[in-house]
Amino acid sequence: MSVIHSELLNAHSFHPKILTHIPIDREYAEYNCYLDIIYVLPPSVFVDPYQLRDLENSIGAVTVLGEHDLELPLQRVKEMRGSIVFLRHSSISTSSLQIELPIHLRYQQPEYHQDHQNITIEAPYAGWTCVDNSVDIIPPYPPLEDIYSLIPHHPSSAYFIQVKSDDKPLLLSVPVGKAEDMPMVTVGTAVTVMACTLWIIHSIVNALKKRRRSDAKGKRRKSE
Repeated sequence: MSVIHSELLNAHSFHPKILTHIPIDREYAEYNCYLDIIYVLPPSVFVDPYQLRDLENSIGAVTVLGEHDLELPLQRVKEMRGSIVFLRHSSISTSSLQIELPIHLRYQQPEYHQDHQNITIEAPYAGWTCVDNSVDIIPPYPPLEDIYSLIPHHPSSAYFIQVKSDDKPLLLSVPVGKAEDMPMVTVGTAVTVMACTLWIIHSIVNALKKRRRSDAKGKRRKSE
């Protein structure tokens, strides 16, 4: 029996991708079912919702739950459960599906004793959200709130049929700054900011002097 298989592309960069191969059971694809894929991302990893919306034709309808602020370093993240990327396919005509999900890594907190931080991502969880009666409406989320607390509860008669996965976690290694370099970086940043500020002040003063000289020349010409 075919199973879901996932792997990382560009695993050593700050912008890797999760490549997922999903076998399609035609019985469910032609029944009252939607294929749902769930990616659980730790706080160190995030997605760009706007980027994913541009890819909906290839990856499916996108919902991002939890933390997805694009600018925060890891130590500023408030939602320590991370985030969930929920993809839904309502119509599938092929015997298999291949999805490339672009992800991004947050800057890590500097460390004293290591220059890389290991990150583990759960294997994607996929299955069919179905209803027995064609009159019933499939809810906007799969009935998995008991497993994933970030998924909202939605009363429904729908049920979920999991597609078997190899359950192999995905491993990343991200470089981190050295904590012992922080004093030097702090001083260097302060000196750079001060130098830039002085340069701006100097430029403004020179511009004002030139303006005054130009105005003075203009007044002398008028008086002549």
